[in-house]
Amino acid sequence: MIAAAARAQGVILVRSPGMLATLAVIPLYSLVFFHFLRSHDRADLATTVALTAFVMSLWSHAVFVAAETVDDDRSDGTLELSLLTPERYLLALAVRTFTTTLLALPVLLEVVLIGRWVFGLDVALRSPVTALAVTVLLIAGCASAALLVSALMITARGARTLQNSLTYPFYLLGGLILPVDRLPGPADSLAKGFFLSWGTDLLRDAAAGPVPHLALRLAVLCALILAQTLLGAYLLRRVLASVRSGKVVLHD
Repeated sequence: MIAAAARAQGVILVRSPGMLATLAVIPLYSLVFFHFLRSHDRADLATTVALTAFVMSLWSHAVFVAAETVDDDRSDGTLELSLLTPERYLLALAVRTFTTTLLALPVLLEVVLIGRWVFGLDVALRSPVTALAVTVLLIAGCASAALLVSALMITARGARTLQNSLTYPFYLLGGLILPVDRLPGPADSLAKGFFLSWGTDLLRDAAAGPVPHLALRLAVLCALILAQTLLGAYLLRRVLASVRSGKVVLHD
């Protein structure tokens, strides 16, 4: 089932490469970021900027994939057929989302090369093994967050218009625009319970060198991702049950 869902998503991506549009567009932001760093003599922030551009790409890509996948299923009429086996659809949707989100991994290399080759900046990962492990966890976290977005897309027709509102506010909560401790009180507390802020901090520390309290911080990150995954699966199951019972109408 898992292999079949991954192969099916691969075929869909070949036929609809537009699903990878964010991976082509968002990394270009790094050109602007790196230009400002070099113009203001802040080359010391090059690695932080590269990682920020990567995580921004990863999150926006996951949100876009979740919206596109569900919207395609609704417009093609395959979502109704999938309701005959809702548990299988939930698993297939999770595999398809994770498979496509995983394709964001090369963006990390892309932004590093842009910083080093185009601008001549010292962009480096001092603890590459830890950075790779945290990156995989971030991909898993963004894919599980996409399950939550999928539940919204199934519930509300035309909910793709909310895509932008699901990106920039979460850049703040993830500590991508400002450090989390600079956020107002309520937002600061919310950000500390958001996996993206923990993952981003870990990734930056891994780029700088040995990571303090690595085991504890990895455990917290894994726990937050697991809790989010369970919540996403629960909500999707409830939404699919509502669709089967007629409480949620897929078409007007």
